[in-house]
Amino acid sequence: MPSTYAHYIFGQQIRGRLSGYERKIIDKYPELFNIGLHGPDILFYYKPLGKNKVNQLGSRIHNESGAKFFVHAAKALHTHDQYEKHLAYVYGVLCHFALDEICHGYVEQAVKETGLAHIAVEGELDRKLMIMNGENPVSRRLTGHIVPSMKNAIIIKDFYRGITAKEVKKALNGMVFYDRILVCPSKLKRMALYAALKVAGLYYDFHGFIIKYHENESCREQIRKLLHLYEKAVPLADKLICEYKPFLEGNATLDSVYAYTFGSQFPGKEDTLNENKIDKTGEKLDTL
Repeated sequence: MPSTYAHYIFGQQIRGRLSGYERKIIDKYPELFNIGLHGPDILFYYKPLGKNKVNQLGSRIHNESGAKFFVHAAKALHTHDQYEKHLAYVYGVLCHFALDEICHGYVEQAVKETGLAHIAVEGELDRKLMIMNGENPVSRRLTGHIVPSMKNAIIIKDFYRGITAKEVKKALNGMVFYDRILVCPSKLKRMALYAALKVAGLYYDFHGFIIKYHENESCREQIRKLLHLYEKAVPLADKLICEYKPFLEGNATLDSVYAYTFGSQFPGKEDTLNENKIDKTGEKLDTL
């Protein structure tokens, strides 16, 4: 999957292309939209040093079809108050899904081609995007747009079965906390973090979270291809967002792309893609 900066910048690009009702909802509730841009990844930051029900739910959702998540999201929209707030969050998650679905498969290929860890490839993509946008990649905080408030957590928890608002808020706080730790303009801090990761046996998998001073030339071609895929994801995100409201109203079905997971894998069966029409009460319609 692309990483934090890529998902954020992608979402701002999509927001700028939208108009009408969809743009109105996003502009009305930008905090929820911006958190939604990170999809279920936010759950990874709940006590991330060990496995638990919250961060493992994030992993499980990534391995399930998009249909499963977005059909459940439709039910949440129809069964909870504050419809527009919930929808703003879903529009963000749709951006996340579009970018992951297009790019994730090639990230895995880039890992095989370069020998770099998955997170290191994502970090190189983030680094390149920051430079393209005139930002300093080693000092740029990546979570300034994340607001870990209880009012946001109360909305977000409705999309994740078995998760409380307090757990969502803790996950968001974790996301901001670890970002603050891993931003490393200081060479001394960087050396200390690298040493700690090596002692813990986590260096290969996690050092990519720390953006490097210089480009890793061994994956230059792979990053070029990922930038091309990034642009290909733009019209897909536009399409998915604009088609979601008709789906909610029972006037459309989900696109076949939802049969794929957030990791751009086909999970072996289409999770209820042919059971996707939802009426305004959240019940399935038998009209397909």
